[in-house]
Amino acid sequence: MNEENIKRAYLGAALAAAGIVSAIVIYTVVVELLRMKGYAGALKPPAAYAVKYALYVIGASALVALKFAGAITARRRGTPEETLKALTTDAIIKAALCETPAIAGLVMFLLTGYRADFYLLVVFALGLEIYHFPRLNAWRERLRGDFGQL
Repeated sequence: MNEENIKRAYLGAALAAAGIVSAIVIYTVVVELLRMKGYAGALKPPAAYAVKYALYVIGASALVALKFAGAITARRRGTPEETLKALTTDAIIKAALCETPAIAGLVMFLLTGYRADFYLLVVFALGLEIYHFPRLNAWRERLRGDFGQL
């Protein structure tokens, strides 16, 4: 295991996470284009309120899913290569889970037309993405902690 392999794996994970973040930007563009065309949503109150709160719960469930994902990948692996593969997988899974609130917000907008709620969930998703974005120094520390000097 050398520094080149670590950087290559990290770059792949970081690019995948950045691609997922860019999908959130695309959701925002779609919402704004629909808003400019006068889109109002398919559901009207009180059904819209029920869907709204159900989608908020789905968006918030990303926190629980991230906690479980972190616990699964925190296990020590047998070799540095296995650990590096686990770190890469963990970064991609966490980035996808962090996108859940934004997807819930997009669905909410499409069903109800509530733009402010969409943006609230998008900001929450972006905050999760920033917090869980892979960090090269954390990967190095994990590898050093598990296997000593690399």
